[in-house]
Amino acid sequence: MPDYEKFSTNSSINSLIEKILDELCPFLEEQAEEISQLTSIGKALGSRKDISELLEIILTIARRFTKADGGTLYLVDNKNQNLNFHVIHNATLKLKKTGRAINLPGVLLYNKDNTPNLSNVSSYVFHTGQIVNIDNVYKTKKFQFRGTRKFDAALHYKSQSMIVIPMRNHENDIIGILQLINSIDPFSGKTVSFTLNDQEKASALASHASVLLTQQNLILEMKELFEAFIKAIAVSIDEKSKHTSGHIQRVTELCLMIGRAINEDTTIYKNTSLDPDQIDELRIAALMHDTGKITTPDHIINKSSRLELFHDRIELIKTRWDLFKTNQRLAAAQKKLALLDQTQSKKQLARIDDRCNEKIDELEKEFDTLTCINSTKGSLDIALIDQLKKIYAKSDLINNKKESYLNDDEFENLSVLKGTLTQQERDIINSHAGLSQKILSKLPWPKKLANIPSIAGAHHEKLDGSGYPLHLKKENLNLQARILAIADIFEALSALDRPYKKPKTLNQTIKVLEQMGQSKLLDSDIIKIFFKSETHLEYAKAYMSPWQIDI
Repeated sequence: MPDYEKFSTNSSINSLIEKILDELCPFLEEQAEEISQLTSIGKALGSRKDISELLEIILTIARRFTKADGGTLYLVDNKNQNLNFHVIHNATLKLKKTGRAINLPGVLLYNKDNTPNLSNVSSYVFHTGQIVNIDNVYKTKKFQFRGTRKFDAALHYKSQSMIVIPMRNHENDIIGILQLINSIDPFSGKTVSFTLNDQEKASALASHASVLLTQQNLILEMKELFEAFIKAIAVSIDEKSKHTSGHIQRVTELCLMIGRAINEDTTIYKNTSLDPDQIDELRIAALMHDTGKITTPDHIINKSSRLELFHDRIELIKTRWDLFKTNQRLAAAQKKLALLDQTQSKKQLARIDDRCNEKIDELEKEFDTLTCINSTKGSLDIALIDQLKKIYAKSDLINNKKESYLNDDEFENLSVLKGTLTQQERDIINSHAGLSQKILSKLPWPKKLANIPSIAGAHHEKLDGSGYPLHLKKENLNLQARILAIADIFEALSALDRPYKKPKTLNQTIKVLEQMGQSKLLDSDIIKIFFKSETHLEYAKAYMSPWQIDI
């Protein structure tokens, strides 16, 4: 016989289980939904890089979890001792404002007598660090809600329940305040109090958001510090020489102008462009391209004449020439004195004076030649070189000691055919490119800026491999490095402040760059875009003298 009693009992248990499951299902579904939302929240918050966007999503998620009709997110302004509005939401009023769009005064953290402002609920939470949960803001006597009352009266709104939560950073400092208003019952649509569960959810979210917000702030602060450091180094290098002050800033601006022209081009570079990270790489590389000049001696960077060392040695030669002239006069006087005891005609004495004057005139002409050579920034002609060699070969006898007109070092410096630098000094100057790359390679650049050392170090490379320091060819030079090379040369040719050469006009500079492009020393495509886009004219109007703009 079937066991009806057992069957009946099992049916009751099954029914009970079904009833329990029916009651649990909505709860389990809600929990699953919340877990899913928490996962998506973590991803959403973690992917946001913009602080304003991050604050916006923090308040949105907090309202969703607590079913709040509205909310405000304040950030602490320690400098002005304020809580500043950064995000305001209100679903009923269809209000969503962020940042500068909020035209409301901040909440004062201190009274006029410098005591903590504890009458305002948000300021109170800042000072105490306590979470405040209020059932009805109009019935509480602990806080003054003047701002809330004005808000309600102006917009015909009724604030009731409120929860205010501190947001702490990794050092436990309060960096913001999360304030939620009017929890709405999803079934009745009425305003209800925020539950303990709401409070815990909002508090957990505020804590998580604080970590991310602190992280973003730290990243932003590090970026600002990094930018300030880069610019400080660039300014220091520029200021190292009074003759090249502003060079780095001008090269950087010109690089960015050329980069924009390439991105806007629809002909040569229609399939090539520089993304924001590559533009940033170019900008920082340009700012740092002369870092190696930190090691270059000042007297070489500032050498404005052939004989300049720590001072212009033409003055030493002038003193030497004065000695030679004095020696000629003394020798003439001694000869005339020797003739006084003899019966000689006045003509012999006159010849001694004439010969002395001739030698002094010759010395003065030779010194004028040396002065001309020393101050000439252009190329020396053959006639001047021949005169220099003759002077170098001469000497005078002073106090029975042979004194050369010029020493070997002076002759070497005066013999420089073009400019003011000897080959050895040029090698020292040229070494700065390799040193720039070596110095910058020591820094732990992030992945998106990893090319900065190679870009900065290649600004004197040529496409045919004839440049320095690594003699790289076109295939080994990326677009940013080729842009920087052109910008550096264009600025150097047209600059007004170089001690060793005269500035070229715009037309002369264009011809030099076009010739270098045709000779495959520089990238001819970039040069074409540079001139076609009239970027050179834009630069010239900003940084060149009016007399240079001859086109």
